[in-house]
Amino acid sequence: MKPAINSMLFFLLVLSAGTGCKKGDTGPAGTANVFFSEWFTPNAYIKDTVFGVWGFKYNKAVPAITQKILDSGSVLVYGKLLGYNPAIWPTSQVSQLPISITYYQTGHQVDIWEALVSPGNIRIRFTNDHNIYNVIATQHQFRYVIIPGGMPTAQMTNMKYSEVARLYNLPD
Repeated sequence: MKPAINSMLFFLLVLSAGTGCKKGDTGPAGTANVFFSEWFTPNAYIKDTVFGVWGFKYNKAVPAITQKILDSGSVLVYGKLLGYNPAIWPTSQVSQLPISITYYQTGHQVDIWEALVSPGNIRIRFTNDHNIYNVIATQHQFRYVIIPGGMPTAQMTNMKYSEVARLYNLPD
């Protein structure tokens, strides 16, 4: 009789354990798959010439950028251009590349900062429309955010950096 009672109690315990659990509510989507870099400062740029326009480029190896990310996700690159006079580009300002800065210095000038993203690499390139620079400041800082496919990215290019940082919990 005792083994029958023990078997019955064990059966009831197993039955209640399986039926007593309830699946919880679905929580908000997290950012577990979003990857971001720390702010980095290129230590040196390589001068190049494309169609007669001088440029300065810096290549950042980023193994996390795969062809799959490029095909179905997004890579956002942001700049803090700390090498400019704060009257031209405030030190607290952060924008997504490409960045175009127009100012007057011995004539009308346009500086353009671009990011070319390819598998395993981000190339940051600077040009000035009048080729006035032989070297450029190395104080500028950059950060990238990698958002894999399946996550909403359509409006990211229209969002301010502060909005993207808040959405994905990016630290300063």
